[in-house]
Amino acid sequence: MNPGDLLTLNIEKVAHGGLCVARHDGVVVFVRHALPGETVEAKLISLAPGKRSWFAQTTKVIRASSHRIQPKCEFFKADGCGGCDWQHSDSSFQREIKLQVLVEQLERFGQVPNASEISSVNSVEPSESNWRTRIRLVANEQGKWGFRKNRSHDVQVIDKCLIADNSINDVLKNLPDGNPDDEVLIVKSKEETVVYPVEQRAPSAPNAIQEVDGHDFAVAGDGFWQVHPGAASALSSQIKKSIKGLQVESFADLYAGVGVLAHSLLQEFPLAQGFVVEADRSAAQNAKINLKDFKNVQVVSNRVDRWIRSVKNKFDVVILDPPRSGAGQNVMQQVCNQTLQKIIYIACDPAALARDVLIAMKYGWKLETVVAFDLFPQTHHIESVAILVHE
Repeated sequence: MNPGDLLTLNIEKVAHGGLCVARHDGVVVFVRHALPGETVEAKLISLAPGKRSWFAQTTKVIRASSHRIQPKCEFFKADGCGGCDWQHSDSSFQREIKLQVLVEQLERFGQVPNASEISSVNSVEPSESNWRTRIRLVANEQGKWGFRKNRSHDVQVIDKCLIADNSINDVLKNLPDGNPDDEVLIVKSKEETVVYPVEQRAPSAPNAIQEVDGHDFAVAGDGFWQVHPGAASALSSQIKKSIKGLQVESFADLYAGVGVLAHSLLQEFPLAQGFVVEADRSAAQNAKINLKDFKNVQVVSNRVDRWIRSVKNKFDVVILDPPRSGAGQNVMQQVCNQTLQKIIYIACDPAALARDVLIAMKYGWKLETVVAFDLFPQTHHIESVAILVHE
């Protein structure tokens, strides 16, 4: 097997990361732009990490899945934009295969035998296109703007993005050429759509206003905010459902951003004593603004792993929304030891969630439910809300 070889492959299942799994002479091949159950011709691209498997690109569909559709974006092609993974699948099947990945990761890395029984996935409108409220662009050698190609530093020049909000595409059409390798963010807020040069990003960037269920939240214009316009509302609603029936007098919100999830809990329990912990100083400052009406809440600008070692408090509920790599052993151990009723874990990576669930299980917790939200249509990404309770 060598790069450039063309193979006829029977696609077995979906893999984590927007690829599908096939085998050739016992060797695993991760195939892009295929679907489970298909037979495709694919070109070998490169060895995967570990050098025991290969990456390949579909070049011809020999036997198509009933879920295959014609992609609507001209840049979704073998040598095109690397942003989307599943434009060749209908949206309902995209959610089905994302759920399969979630369950498989929980079973494999989390040792959760009933993962399929306790996991579900929901769509959030808009569920196909024009949902993305921020994009990051890079300029090619001629100064034209675009996205990186798949597994490459090369740039696919674009004049529009199928999944971007229409206001972002309007800005993109009139964006002056940049210098080679310049990068910009185009961000839509409640009030306007703004271009931010990436090299000039700073904690003092002007605030924008984002709205969630009738409440305004201050966030740095180029700071972190969920890119789907329905994301914050969907996650907030799930938080409220998960604490229904509890009596919450104390809580901690870890990796809290600008305080949206803490605000959700406080709408149900406004007198609860809380700690809201966020390492990013700009986000923590905005959390203070957003939660200023709750005098019983302390916003802490600190790394979670450092802060949690310094407190001995017990909390009725702990919410955590860690980065893609997960919370890890030390944080999860402390959370398990200091939580009295429920752990609410927001996850953007199923594998990291599974690893942290396994840690929690060793400290007497069990995974009760996982509700996933398809907040990133056409891509392999998914956001999950996992509820852990005492064994």
